[in-house]
Amino acid sequence: MAPSDQVALDIDYHHNMLSSHLKVNPKEVIVGWFSTGFEVIGGSALIHEFYSREVTHPVHLIVDTGFRYGEASIKALVSVSLSLGDQQFAAQFHQIPLDLCMVGAERAGFDILKTTTVDKLPNDLEGMEASMERLLALIDDVYKYVDDVVEGHVATDNNIGRFISDTVASIPKLSPPVFDKLVNDSLQDQLLLLYLSSITRTQLGLAEKLNTAAQIL
Repeated sequence: MAPSDQVALDIDYHHNMLSSHLKVNPKEVIVGWFSTGFEVIGGSALIHEFYSREVTHPVHLIVDTGFRYGEASIKALVSVSLSLGDQQFAAQFHQIPLDLCMVGAERAGFDILKTTTVDKLPNDLEGMEASMERLLALIDDVYKYVDDVVEGHVATDNNIGRFISDTVASIPKLSPPVFDKLVNDSLQDQLLLLYLSSITRTQLGLAEKLNTAAQIL
């Protein structure tokens, strides 16, 4: 950004970065751009105009990384031209619906970032516990929804039904003993990694102290 209300945009830099990115990810396409903050700023229209020349109907994503109201505000907007007769005189941003999808690990980290200050970052076991709690809560929500549909309290939605069916079908069929063994093996692997990392840190600490003592002597 330039001083006052001016906006500086290095077009050649953007084109070079896009060309380099497409060499690694040739199937990806530009859908828009994002900025951090809580609302549209004065220079957003000018930047959006640049992306409008690169892609049809670009999306402007605004991410509130400060969690101003205790939760992330993520907005998706598109620009609509305002004209009088044949003359275009302004552009206006309109918010569009947005679905936020995350995997378990991302959700655990996202929930932690909702508070602006934390005592400490979670370790692997705490992160796993948070993910499992989130998974159990989602399973309870699905159970409640299915029960409400069966009992007639909620209208049937075929799209949700197909989504639940596809999700259940994608889960491998494991007997309870095999599933318990799989979870326990994974947990033991995690504990082993934590134990080895703890031994490594202790060994490095001892080596550093011995090296310091040797230099003093």
